Amino acid sequence: MDNKELDQLILTIPQNDNAFDELYEKTKTIVFAYIMSIIKNYDDSRDILQEVYIKIYLASQQYVSMKKPMAWIYTIARNECYLYLRRKTYDQQYDDNIALPENINIHTKMILEQLFEQLNDREREIIIMYSLWGLKHIEIAKLLEIPLSTSLSSYRRGMKKMRKVWREEDERVI
Repeated sequence: MDNKELDQLILTIPQNDNAFDELYEKTKTIVFAYIMSIIKNYDDSRDILQEVYIKIYLASQQYVSMKKPMAWIYTIARNECYLYLRRKTYDQQYDDNIALPENINIHTKMILEQLFEQLNDREREIIIMYSLWGLKHIEIAKLLEIPLSTSLSSYRRGMKKMRKVWREEDERVI
């Protein structure tokens, strides 16, 4: 793929739908692979791919050539992936209040829900992403567009709150 050729295709999309079709055919495989590397789910990646090309089509009117068209396309793809992951995070967090693995028994789930209620939204989100999804803090920081230090401190603060509530509950039971 020649950068100059791709650049020209993007610039002509507003006047020529064939340019969009050609851009799609030349870039869809590599963009899909990039999306899959982030999402790691074939069906979801296909859906995101379609969203990416809709955004490319709509944004082509404002496109300003900087001689790096794939960087522009990857930025759109990355943003769509992160938007998808944020929505998924939100949906899982608030589906039955908390996103928990299905094999957790009802008693444990009730305790965890009570513990999670003590956290603010940011702490809850980071703890779920780290503890349940297995994401690293650097990935969480990029996904949420926050500094790494914020991810780390929110996690520590949230875990400290949960431990305090757990101890108080444990003392009350005994």
